[in-house]
This record gives sequence, C-alpha cells and structure tokens, in this order.
Amino acid sequence: MNRLLLYLHRKSREQKHRLFLQMLRPTPAMRILNIGASGTGIGLPEQLESFYQHRSQIIGGGISFADVQDYRNSFPGVQAVVFDGCALPFADKSFDIVYSNAVLEHLPAHGLVERFAAEVQRVGNGWFITTPNFWYPFDPHYHLPFVQLLPETTQRSLVRCLGKTPYDHLHLLTAKQLQRLFPAGKVVGCRVTFYPETLIAYRPPSV
Repeated sequence: MNRLLLYLHRKSREQKHRLFLQMLRPTPAMRILNIGASGTGIGLPEQLESFYQHRSQIIGGGISFADVQDYRNSFPGVQAVVFDGCALPFADKSFDIVYSNAVLEHLPAHGLVERFAAEVQRVGNGWFITTPNFWYPFDPHYHLPFVQLLPETTQRSLVRCLGKTPYDHLHLLTAKQLQRLFPAGKVVGCRVTFYPETLIAYRPPSV
C-alpha cells in the first residue's frame, strides 16, 4: 500500500472515530462489543482501541484465533474472545454499543449478512457499523477503479491476473441495502476525499 493510500486510510479511520464519539457519545461506563476486532500485527495500526481511552470496557474478537491473539497482544486491557459474529454468545441487550468496522462486506452469503445485522441489534442497545460504499468509484480492498461493479468471480479472476491475492468473499453494500439491514438506525456517509468512501449504520444507545 503506497503512502497516499496509507494516508487516506489513516484519515478515514480518524474521521470514523470522531463520528463514533459525536454520534454515539459513549461514556466511560458503557460496555462495547467490537465484532471483527483486529490487532496491529496482522491488521493496520488504526483500530478503535488505538483511539478509545476506556479499553477495559471493550470485549472484542472474531472467528480467527490468530486475529484474536494479535488483538489481545496489541491492546492490553481489552477482553479478547473468539466468537462468530453471526451467532454471538451474549445475552440480549448485554452491550451499550456494538461496533464493527469493515466486516459486513466479507460475509460469504446474504443470509449471513442478515444474521450478522440481526445479532448486532439483538445484543446491542446502540450500534456503529461501517462498510465501504458500493458507489465510491475506487475499491479500498483491491485499490482498483469500479471493480466492485463486476461479479465476484470476475473480480477474483481479474485480481489474480494483476498479481494480487483475491478475497474469498467481497460484496460491497449501498446505503439503501445497509438501511434495510438496520431499519431502527440511520445510515450516513463518511468522507475524506470527494465522495463518501464509507457508509455507517448507527444508533445511539438510549440512556
């Protein structure tokens, strides 16, 4: 990833965190679940836990043991757990906020996307869910223009021809699709260039 892409990525993460604080107004006592949490060894440096001060209130993890271990090592104080975001092992409304960054687009089937969204709304009083914007002309995964308009099989073939490693599953969402998944919340765009690169489904926790 070149310097410009790293810069834009960092600015996007910083902007998302500002919106997270502005729109959800988390307090130090609120419990947060981070689905698809990443550490800085396997993932990129800019994570929720890189910015958020109250790490002891966060439970985070995902289905990959290696990712969860990296997450635990990267952010002392968090509670790192292996779990499936489509079948969360937590009671109804057991978290003030459910947070997830760039997970939805990697789920292998639409039915799993719906299950993921249902689980977020089941366990969370509020939520902040981000995913790349389908209509942004430059795909943030492959760094290619308009590749998201192609069928997934064609995407993977093209990416292999260009010497890149394709994702097993990659399906970007529109704002309308995201709103249908989270009807009780709102959907907004997050922009650091000329057009929103990221979509955010959110609902502030009731107090």
